[in-house]
Amino acid sequence: MSRPASQMRMPPPLADTSTIGPEHNPLDPAAGACLHYLEHGSNSQLIRWHHHASYELHLIVATRGQAYIGDSVSRFAPHSLVLVGPHLPHNWVSDAELPVAPLRDRVVQFSEQFLQCCEMVLPHPRGIETLREQAAYGIEFPQRLGRQLGDHFVRLGQTQGLRRLSIFFDLLAALCDEPERRRLSQRAFRTPLPGGGAQQIDRVIEYIRRHYARDISLGQLAAEFRMSDSAFSRMFQRHSGYGFADYLNQTRVRQACERLATTADAVTQICFDVGYSNLSNFNRRFRALTGVTPREYRLRYRRLQGGSVLDPADGK
Repeated sequence: MSRPASQMRMPPPLADTSTIGPEHNPLDPAAGACLHYLEHGSNSQLIRWHHHASYELHLIVATRGQAYIGDSVSRFAPHSLVLVGPHLPHNWVSDAELPVAPLRDRVVQFSEQFLQCCEMVLPHPRGIETLREQAAYGIEFPQRLGRQLGDHFVRLGQTQGLRRLSIFFDLLAALCDEPERRRLSQRAFRTPLPGGGAQQIDRVIEYIRRHYARDISLGQLAAEFRMSDSAFSRMFQRHSGYGFADYLNQTRVRQACERLATTADAVTQICFDVGYSNLSNFNRRFRALTGVTPREYRLRYRRLQGGSVLDPADGK
């Protein structure tokens, strides 16, 4: 039985979840005691389901949409302020009907080593250690704090050296002093994939990416990778944060969204091409993940594009 859309704990089809592994970003400060600032718009390639070894303090300055932090789903809006801990998967996806925002996110990244140094040399009444522990689940702070700290993000991005550190210490103190905090994820993702786990899950995800249109099952994939069904299920859930069936459906629906947006192919044809054997199941899965039917999705996309060269008479 499919779950209501409000209970689906996964990124939406328009988010790029083809890679679940660590973010391969040369600016990732995880390797040392580093502090880094970045900002990007609502159509950035950085907007994808990912994790990394650094902490991330994330301030939204434009658009609204869905925030996916660990296994949680919540709404975001301007002044939303979230602290994400190391290896906690996350993504912010703006509502599709909104225009592209050249600047949507202001982000401060800092390493575990850096925060530990702060904790040693800057003892604070409310405790950096408590903040670190809570960040493993993701912390959402009140929007009033996001408004209050907005200028700190701007100035931090404009400065270097000791002045940047001074601004960051003010940010850190404000976070520690804020009593209103909401935990986001129900479980933590505290450690990176052990041993060859990263390579193994990457191979599994790549297999699904290539063969999602086939009639594949958990048992078939477990056999392909020479694992028992239970061991494969535990491995996939632990390393990806998804159940296998949820991830497969998400992948298929994401591919269907791309076809609906870029081709005039009939909905029925797309249904079969992405791996579903009957239209009713496809419609049910599609609506659970996107909130609309395939036909409604296509019509909305065309309206956003100001009309389309595609044949609008597609209802089947």
